[in-house]
Formats: sequence, structure tokens, C-alpha cells
Amino acid sequence: MKIFKKINILSSHLKFLVWLLLIGETIAIGVSLLWNVGQIKQKFLEILRAQAVVTLDKDVITRHWSAGHGGVYVPMTSDTPANPYLANIPERDITTPSGKQLTLINPAYMMRQIYEIEQKGGYSFFGHITSLNPIRPLNAPDPWERNALEAFERGETEISAIESIAGKEYFRLMRPLRVEKSCLKCHAAQGYKEGDVRGGISASILTEPLLTIMDKRIFRFSISHIILWLIGFGGIVLIAQFLIKSEEERKQVEEVIRNRSITDDLTNLFNRRGFFALAEQQLKIAMRTGREMALLFVDLDKLKWINDTLSHDAGDQALRETAAILKKTFRASDIIARIGGDEFVVLALETPENSAAVLNDHLQANIDAYNVQNNLPYKLSVSLGVARFDPRAPVNLEKLLIQADAVMYAQKKAKNSSV
Repeated sequence: MKIFKKINILSSHLKFLVWLLLIGETIAIGVSLLWNVGQIKQKFLEILRAQAVVTLDKDVITRHWSAGHGGVYVPMTSDTPANPYLANIPERDITTPSGKQLTLINPAYMMRQIYEIEQKGGYSFFGHITSLNPIRPLNAPDPWERNALEAFERGETEISAIESIAGKEYFRLMRPLRVEKSCLKCHAAQGYKEGDVRGGISASILTEPLLTIMDKRIFRFSISHIILWLIGFGGIVLIAQFLIKSEEERKQVEEVIRNRSITDDLTNLFNRRGFFALAEQQLKIAMRTGREMALLFVDLDKLKWINDTLSHDAGDQALRETAAILKKTFRASDIIARIGGDEFVVLALETPENSAAVLNDHLQANIDAYNVQNNLPYKLSVSLGVARFDPRAPVNLEKLLIQADAVMYAQKKAKNSSV
């Protein structure tokens, strides 16, 4: 290390200053590295928790649906035998007029089968419903779940941790499951009352995919900090550049996340949330500037027929092609969105009163050209409704949508009547 030999040549004061700078640089870079690693880990934990919350909410909604209907009847098979714990339920097993044997499965039975599919299918997530006093012994909690259930009895409302399951790490999130009126059909004999904490519902998310990404990012951060340390005094400039780059990456990630929250995954148009956010802003600008606009409500005809007759892939393709035609028809400054299954909206900016018919004709011409150029088993067709925004008599966005929807519905009704 020639640099250290040269330091010895310096006076004691300069030597102390150099060592102080080197130590200070090392501490500063070390602290920076630890902080960034901590932030990366915190971000990935937040992503894991968000995935667990979505999975948990989906399971709760599914269970509520089943419970709200008092369970569902399914064909009786070797994989789905009659539930022995429902033996006291009248009409647990029924026979259809055609002779098919059906059995009633309660929400817990249904969710258990869903969870078994998740676990056996090699998915990166799975759920579980359990309690300290399960009717079915195989539903007993594992040690982590037992601790969480005991915490719920002490008043906790959510427990999460990273735990090892079958040699793999999972982010586990658990919330209490309270007794509802529909639950008493099976659990009243256990002494439960409506509102009691009967058990818990959990979601486990495999950490490996995200941890791989996190480790790569930490590795890149570590290498960059080592390089900064080796650079010495000039590392101050590189640190500034690194922080700027890190901030840009953070903003890019935030921008990607923001775009995903306002974008429809299938068509890459704005979704309902994105449309309302942008359109409300444009309405405010239009009221200040006196600019006229047109809102077009576009409904893809016969999407259900395409899905049912051809396939959902064909239906998805029809939606994507409709989106592409809308992009081709309207300007880049216009706001185009898919707000429902087969429903699109366009807020055409700076649109004079007599231009709505022109836009309609242009859209229909593009659809006709597409149908001629593409030999498909169906013809793209849309129903269109237009509502105008007049800044002299402004209305809110909801009312504009209602007006355009009404016009669109009338056109669709007229089409169906003519057919």
C-alpha cells in the first residue's frame, strides 16, 4: 500500500488530517451503505406485505361470498366427498333431476380446497384458515399460527413475520377471523357467539423471487460503495453522482408503480382511476379557459358472445384491438381509458360542437378498415354515445358519463332492435 507509506512522510498534523479524512470517508460511506441496504429491505418488506394483504383480502371476499349463500353445492367426487362435519345439516346431499349427486360444501371446506390447490400447484403464495379449537383436526394451527391466535385473544389485530416453511422462507400475515351469523350453522355447538374471534386467516408469500432481486440490488450498492471508498477524496463527487442516480432510480420505480395504479393491464390504456384523475383536471382547466370538450362512451358490442363462443383469449384480443383503434382515431392529447369490462371512454379535448360527428365517422371508418384487413370469425363493432362539456353550463364528470352512457345505450338498443 504505497499510499500509506506516503502518508508517513507527512507532518503529524497533515497525517492526522489525512487519516481523519479517510476515517470520516469510511464512516460516511459505511453509514450510507447500511442506510441504503435498510431502505431496500424495508421497501421489499412493504411489497411482500402488500402482496399478502391483497391475497388475504381476496380470500376473505371469497369466503364472504360463500358464507353469504350458505355454502355451495358441487358434484360429489373422491376429491370432494360429503363433509362429515355437516351431517346434521338438512339437504347436505342432494340429487339433481338428471341423477347427479351434489354435496354442500361450507366456506371452510371450500377455502381448504382452494388452499390445497395453491400449495400443491407450486404457487408462490398460499392461505390457511385455522383456530385454537378446530372442528377438523387437520386444520390445527402450526406453532407460528398458534402464537398469532393467542395474540389475537390478547387484543392484537394483525401479526406478520418471515418464517421458514418446508425449507423456504415466507412472509406470513395473519388476521383474526370473527364469527358471523352464517358461521353458527357449523360452529354454534362449540359455544361461539356472533362477533367472537373464532380463529385466524393467514396468507404466506414466498420471499425467494423478491429476495433474489433485493440481493442483486444490495450487491450493486455494496460494489459501488467499495469503489467510492477506493477513490478517496474524489469519492465525494462520486457519492453525489451516486445519490443522484439513486434518486432517479427511486423516482423511476415510483413512476412505474404510479403508472401501474392508473393503467389497465390488458390494453395499456388508462383505467377508471387514471381516467377520473386526469379528466377531472382537464374539466377544471376547461372551466377556466372556456374550452369545449366531448366525452365519448364506447361499448364493444358482442364481447360476451366472443368470450362464450370463441374464447376469452379472443375476447381479450378484441379489447386490445379496440384500444388500438381508439388510439389511432384520437389525438395523443385526448384521454382514452378502459373503465369496465367492455366499456371505453374518451375525453376529446378542444372539440368544437360540430366535430363529434366527424370523430364518430373517423372511428367507424377505422373499425371498418380493420374488419376488412383482418379475416376474423367476428366483426369488431362498437356502440357510441357522446356528451358535450360546455364551460358556460358546466356539469361534473359523473353526469357527463351518465349522459354519454345513455346515448350509447340508446344506440345499442336500436342496433339490437334492428337485428
